[in-house]
Amino acid sequence: MFGKKPTQLRPRDDTGISHKLKVSYFVASIIPILVMTYLYLKYISPEVFKEGQDVIAIVVAVLMLLTISLSVMGLMLTSRAANDSIHTLQKLNNRMDSLLDLTKNFRESMYVDVLLDSIANSASQILNAEASSILLYDEAGNLRFEHITGESANALKGKIVKPGVGITGWVAQEGKPVVVNDVASDPRFASMYDKDSGFVTRSMLCVPLVIEGVNIGILEVINKKDDEPFTEQDMKILFSLADHAALSISRSKNYESSHSDFIQVTEILVTAMDYHVPEKKGHARRVAQYAVKLAKGLGLNEQEQKRIYFGSLLHDIGLLKYNQDDYWGLKKFEMHPNLGFEMIKAITIWQPVAPLILSHHERFDGSGYPRGLAGSEIPLGARVIAVAEVFDSLVSARSYKPSVSYTEALEELKKNAGSQFDPHVVSMFVSIFRKEDVVE
Repeated sequence: MFGKKPTQLRPRDDTGISHKLKVSYFVASIIPILVMTYLYLKYISPEVFKEGQDVIAIVVAVLMLLTISLSVMGLMLTSRAANDSIHTLQKLNNRMDSLLDLTKNFRESMYVDVLLDSIANSASQILNAEASSILLYDEAGNLRFEHITGESANALKGKIVKPGVGITGWVAQEGKPVVVNDVASDPRFASMYDKDSGFVTRSMLCVPLVIEGVNIGILEVINKKDDEPFTEQDMKILFSLADHAALSISRSKNYESSHSDFIQVTEILVTAMDYHVPEKKGHARRVAQYAVKLAKGLGLNEQEQKRIYFGSLLHDIGLLKYNQDDYWGLKKFEMHPNLGFEMIKAITIWQPVAPLILSHHERFDGSGYPRGLAGSEIPLGARVIAVAEVFDSLVSARSYKPSVSYTEALEELKKNAGSQFDPHVVSMFVSIFRKEDVVE
């Protein structure tokens, strides 16, 4: 029932090459030294230590010792260089394995906002970068920040970059990738974006997103961690990631275009929620991203992922029925699943998500509302949304509640597994979510 955990970038040696190399070192170097030492002690030493040949004996002994020392030093240096090479190859192998897993996830995502989040976070993870950005062309031919990870990301969301302006604009104009490990010394660097966000850019790796020869945007990663420089190998990996990303973005946009009325009405309602309940601004979209990631981890099919996605976006839609001063009263607040259900159930295209809206505040032990369902009586999609919603409520700062850390939020979920939440859903959430998956 449950999918496998995502690939982690960790050392491994599936081929056993490291062990084989060490054995070859021993055979090629240590054994000849031992044989030479034995022959010296057995045959040479008795001859040179005969009476009157003390000086020759000392010279031969010194030469033997020097030869052995040089052999051992050469072995150590060769071993170190070979181990470094093995480590590099293993790291590259792990990164390529991760790249294959990540691009498979891209192909399975049908929703642009979820897809962009997956691409941006994947780029940061696989290249060990502090931040990443995806910029797509708008109708006016300008690049627009569509998704950003890292500190102060919200300050740049929606801002425009004109082709030719800054390093990003240069890549867009020229259609070529670029690695800049010291942006301060690059005349193309546009510092205005750092001033707007408060983020300090030190290095950049930037590649175009190209589909069938047409540049649709830019994928960039910022500041490699541990003060390491971006490399040509990093650029090749990001270029490969961008190829798959561009194809997936194009496919998702085509999907949304073919369902444009449905998507637009959903967007209108979610935007209305953001303005009607300012404390929950962005909450529905974040819950949708977490819930779809969790649904994939649980191995749910694309149709169920779609239901969970739209159920997440609309899960609090019943709050639109309240006056702004009324919805925080406990009893009144508990009415919003029913109100949302009544709003949605009569609309044919949304009927499949109505039960998720109705049941997202049910508790696994049966003590939830509005119907007191328990265990498997609660639709699985609603159990997924319940975990995603509470996680977002815990980690997102709101005017009436301070946020908690990522670790504290996971502990809270685990503490309530089996009572408030489905324990299997919580277990999967804890196993696949990382700190960098938190949407700011």
